[in-house]
Amino acid sequence: MNFKKTVILVLATLSASAVFADDMKVFKSKCGACHKFNPDAKGAQGPDLSGFAALKRPDGYLDAYLKNPAEARSKFKSIYDAELKGKYQFTMPKVNLKEDEIKAIQNVLK
Repeated sequence: MNFKKTVILVLATLSASAVFADDMKVFKSKCGACHKFNPDAKGAQGPDLSGFAALKRPDGYLDAYLKNPAEARSKFKSIYDAELKGKYQFTMPKVNLKEDEIKAIQNVLK
């Protein structure tokens, strides 16, 4: 690989890392109080999200859940009943996320 291609690859990697770091900041500020990426996390009010990306979900599931969790619980009732219902003291509230925050959180969970 020549020098120019190497520089472009390094810059693209650094740029992607910076974007992910920014997205992770959004996740931590909006979701981090209840959700962790650690199955052994103590005190987490919501589900561990470390394996979320590997789960098969219908199109629109994550977007719907981030925009309005109550509506998503109804729309995707079978998923909610199987995975979440009765397992946590709280249900996810509506957080009133902006579109760019939703995209950032989706990037973290992919």
